Amino acid sequence: MMYKMCQQKTSDGWREMLIDIDPEIPNKLRFVLGSSSSMLARTFIQADEKRDHIEISPNSAVIIQKLASKIHNFGGAALIADYGHSGDKTDTFRGFRAHQLHDVLIDPGTADLTADVDFSFLRKIVGNTVVSLGPITQQEFLKNMGIDLRMKVLLENSKCVTTQQHLKQSYDILMNPCKMGQRFKFFSMFPHSRMERINGHSKVNTYPVAGFTELQLS
Repeated sequence: MMYKMCQQKTSDGWREMLIDIDPEIPNKLRFVLGSSSSMLARTFIQADEKRDHIEISPNSAVIIQKLASKIHNFGGAALIADYGHSGDKTDTFRGFRAHQLHDVLIDPGTADLTADVDFSFLRKIVGNTVVSLGPITQQEFLKNMGIDLRMKVLLENSKCVTTQQHLKQSYDILMNPCKMGQRFKFFSMFPHSRMERINGHSKVNTYPVAGFTELQLS
């Protein structure tokens, strides 16, 4: 997981969420608010931000900026897939142990920690350096990539009932909105030239992009 810093809006402005030892309970950790506004909040949080709680990943900002610069200067593309949202979620920091949700402050080091990617934050950092597409859901991305057609061919070519059931179960895990279909998001970056073609004497943004353009079957 990329290192994230959580910011909480208060009557005195934004304050960073910190971890402290509870003075009344030995060996118990607790969340506390910082005493002053952090430079991170002043740097990354927009004045019109409507959420009361923000998760900011400065490492992600550095990495996505470097990626965008490389793509702008040398071409290529980037495809990023992860749990994420478009700037509508607040507190997504959570722990998992033995495939179950686990309090992140209990027994530190014994659970996997994760937080959703804020793709709106990445899009702001990228700006106009490159063209960014998404985020779109995994369900939509795989549908655009032709998963339904692929599934149909595999089922038609398989005579084994067990294999067919396995294919259907796997498809359901990938596409079901209650499973991975809506939870995973896809985000991509391309140089501006990749999205443009000459139509007469003008440039038109009409090139399709696999996964982000609706699949057309003729």
